[in-house]
Amino acid sequence: MLSKLIPDSVKLPAAALLGASIAAGVLVLIAEIWWLPAARNEGRAAERSAALQRSIDLIKERGVTNDAISRLSDSDLCRKLGGKWVRDTGSCE
Repeated sequence: MLSKLIPDSVKLPAAALLGASIAAGVLVLIAEIWWLPAARNEGRAAERSAALQRSIDLIKERGVTNDAISRLSDSDLCRKLGGKWVRDTGSCE
């Protein structure tokens, strides 16, 4: 009886809004349950991969540095570190 009092020009847009609200709610629910966790996991994996790659690059760079340092004589190493090589005592000051 109440529906006969409300004109169709009001009922149809109201029904459309209700349907759109329900559809939006379902999409939000799907996003929360399936899409967002998957995106978070992909983000974590990408971050881990980037951190691992950076660690590998640092280790390689450190290896090159270690090679260069191991080739230096004691006096050269002393000078590179800002010291003064004392030839008579064979020490760095």
